[in-house]
Amino acid sequence: MRAFLAGATAILLLCGSAPAALAAPRAIPAQPVLADAFRNAPVADDAVPLTRDWWKSFGDPVLDRMVETALAGNLDIVAAAARLEQAAAGVKAAKGAFLPQASLDGSAGFKQQSVEDVQGRAFSRFPGFQRTVEQYGLNGAASWEVDWLGRLSAGARAARGEAEAADAGLAGARLTIAAEVVNTYIDARAIEARLVVAKARVDAARDSDTLLRQRAERGIAALTETDRSGAELAGAAQAVPALEAALEVERNRLDVLMGRAPGQVAAEMAPGGIPAVRAPAVPDGPASLLARRPDVVAAERLVAASDARVAEAIAARYPRVTISGFAGVLANGMSNLFTGGAVQAGASGGLNVPLFTGGQLRSQQSAAEARLREAVAIWQQTALQAAAEGENALIALTKRSQQAEAAATAAARLGDSRQRIETAFRAGATSRVETLGIERQRLDAEDAAIVARAEAARAGVAAFRALGGGWQAAERS
Repeated sequence: MRAFLAGATAILLLCGSAPAALAAPRAIPAQPVLADAFRNAPVADDAVPLTRDWWKSFGDPVLDRMVETALAGNLDIVAAAARLEQAAAGVKAAKGAFLPQASLDGSAGFKQQSVEDVQGRAFSRFPGFQRTVEQYGLNGAASWEVDWLGRLSAGARAARGEAEAADAGLAGARLTIAAEVVNTYIDARAIEARLVVAKARVDAARDSDTLLRQRAERGIAALTETDRSGAELAGAAQAVPALEAALEVERNRLDVLMGRAPGQVAAEMAPGGIPAVRAPAVPDGPASLLARRPDVVAAERLVAASDARVAEAIAARYPRVTISGFAGVLANGMSNLFTGGAVQAGASGGLNVPLFTGGQLRSQQSAAEARLREAVAIWQQTALQAAAEGENALIALTKRSQQAEAAATAAARLGDSRQRIETAFRAGATSRVETLGIERQRLDAEDAAIVARAEAARAGVAAFRALGGGWQAAERS
């Protein structure tokens, strides 16, 4: 017992003299310097707050249902949630490493001694010799690794960082899927509107072709005009199947985003228009994206986790201290198994010193340090890219909105012109050919306005997404 106490004292003294800062958090490079205000922030009186359910600002109940369905059933989100569960389990495992590890073992058996070998023949001559012997045992053991260099603490920090990164990754997946659903919905509605215009184009081209053929038969128009009108009719007709195929693609994509088999969206999408353009309120600048963008936060937490893995690798090169003990009973019969004489117990302290590992531990440390440098570079690049995406999305929102307004004005002006031409035609002041020509121009302008309106709405979605979609990283203690 005195020898054991002396050994334990020596181990504790060694622990006390250990470099305690070996596995402490290392100096993480400074975060990227980003501006405090966006240069391209739009000035909009009807800007909506940046909240987590930002898609509701478009005011479309059908779209709301689709986004909620996707957030509940999309398989990318399910996979991200599973990664978070794995990381959470890793945190629990890391915490469990701080606690003593205990086990309970029981045994029962018998042994029949040979009396034909030298030992058995000798023992068989003693009075009371029993050739068959039973043995029963019940033992409990416990061991505990002393975290004297912080190896276990570093592992726990790494696990927490990885779990926080996985949590941000789940938020990022939800933001991405919500944005993709809204964008795909906008595209589908735009194609529906363009399909109406395309069919109207076909009707107008057919009327024009019929009229010119009738005039050619009467010798009023040249055959070259009928050739041109026939080509225009064929060109207008070919746009319809292309748009119908594109609409089917977008509808199937919506089903997949919602985690279900294609073919169900068509029944859910009653006639509707392209969602109105919405601009998010921008209360702060790119610097806030360090806590607002899930991808930036995830990259930063992986830096912290990689730093902790470096500390863990450094501590692995130094001795480990363990304390263990056992207690139990062992007897040759059940009747005396739980008597005082059957009790056995012991305790020990251990020191494991890695003397020669063929450079494995040093290589593991070098690899961990390289992964840390990689994580830092990815974090900084992600932050810079987030700032650029924010600026790009905001300027695109402003310019696409202006473009949509101009296209809508052009379509409206041509609509007014069509009304005047129709009035003049009824009064006999103009020809039907001129009326149909104005109608074709109006339809072209209407198609361009639809495309511009959809692009502006998508720009609004990009702005919400680039600003983090209302997500905010939780405060860390």
